[in-house]
Amino acid sequence: MEIWVPYGDVESLLTLQAENLGELFDPVPESHADELATILVERMKGMEKLIVCDRKPSTLKLLRSAATQLPQDGQLKIYARSPRTVEDGAPVLKGRVLKLSPPPASAAGEVTYSPELLEGTAFVLATGEPDPLFGYIDARVSLGLSGMGGARKAAYIGRAKDEPAFLEETPACALMLSFAEKLNRAVFGTVVARGGEPFSLIEGGAKEARTNFVVQQVNPAKGIVVGAGGRGYDDTFSQMLRLSLGAVKAVRRSGDVLLVGECRDGLGSDALQMQATGRVSDSALRKGFYADGMEEIAYLNSLKENYSVTFLSSLPELYASGSFRFKTAKNSGAALQKVFNSAGRGAKLHVFTRAPETFLG
Repeated sequence: MEIWVPYGDVESLLTLQAENLGELFDPVPESHADELATILVERMKGMEKLIVCDRKPSTLKLLRSAATQLPQDGQLKIYARSPRTVEDGAPVLKGRVLKLSPPPASAAGEVTYSPELLEGTAFVLATGEPDPLFGYIDARVSLGLSGMGGARKAAYIGRAKDEPAFLEETPACALMLSFAEKLNRAVFGTVVARGGEPFSLIEGGAKEARTNFVVQQVNPAKGIVVGAGGRGYDDTFSQMLRLSLGAVKAVRRSGDVLLVGECRDGLGSDALQMQATGRVSDSALRKGFYADGMEEIAYLNSLKENYSVTFLSSLPELYASGSFRFKTAKNSGAALQKVFNSAGRGAKLHVFTRAPETFLG
């Protein structure tokens, strides 16, 4: 059986015998971009700014559908952390997207805001995703991560536990929402994706998003294959790690996990880069040292301690097999070979082509 798993801008082909396939979680693409574009434009009436928080395919596809209906001639300013990426994904906006300024350096415990967030009315757009720290990253949380200094640290300190939680409003999420609520002239829209396409547009967070997910029940298997969703989801190892954890409950403890993600932009978070290069010690962690993405060290350690992990990516061997001690492979066939060598030739594997779109009950 041939299964295509998104990998960066392309797809990776997995070939499994029918007897080795457990459950296949492969969301069928269902696009409502044109209908959602009309809703988006209606909600944006009277807005002076559009803040684009990410570069996920669903966000960009919705922008392409809505672009011709957006106010022209400077009536609407569009901001993004990576303007060029947004313009590449929505060429009709070329030359219109401005760079969102970095937030000022924050004093101890203080959250600061990018200047563009503090003046005028703004519509904030992002594609949502389940997340182990925040439960769900909606447009409000996404704005906090991209346009607020000190917000991630405050959320990390305010977390209730290190164990992952998904599609919940966690204490860390509640803190991020409190920061976003101070922008009383902002309106938030979160895209929910289905098969990588814009499926719906919600105003809330985890509770509202949950109604758009099909809750899946599954018996744990000897192994799983996990894809994060390709470009916009597997750009860095940090993204790949966070988005893969929701599928881990589908594999038995000490079972095999095959992670499929390009990671063309490297490790991602400051914490993972420090961990991978030996620049943070266990004693420093115990003393409360913090770097952005610190919670990911606990996720990585848990993954390594509880499962046998094979990684198919473009990440340098220095990190993948050296620092992280993952098994690595140059192609999907070699990766599956390593999984079956460990799990056994008759092992059944559950396959998640887009982990962020699958919620296991």
